[in-house]
Amino acid sequence: MKHHATLISIMTEKVFEEEILEVLEQEGAKGYTIFEGGGNGSFHLHPAQHLSMVDEFRIVKIEVIVLDPNMADRIATRLMEEYFEDQPGIVSLSDVKVFRQQKF
Repeated sequence: MKHHATLISIMTEKVFEEEILEVLEQEGAKGYTIFEGGGNGSFHLHPAQHLSMVDEFRIVKIEVIVLDPNMADRIATRLMEEYFEDQPGIVSLSDVKVFRQQKF
């Protein structure tokens, strides 16, 4: 059986990763997945492979799935207000369906 849920996707620089994970935990998210990446945007080019001396500027994508749409809105709003007003980062919400709701 499928259950409605919300996927929160957060793309930002690694330097913000720990703070974002703290927000997720404070807001009650049960888990997350982190992907390394690269790309080009309004702030500058981020090649997929960086030298170790600029590790904190690597791009990461953090994905979280929550069942409560209000929780998803709280998390997204908090991240935008606390971190991404002036810093590089994107937060998006997508409706998804999950099969094992107990995981979320």
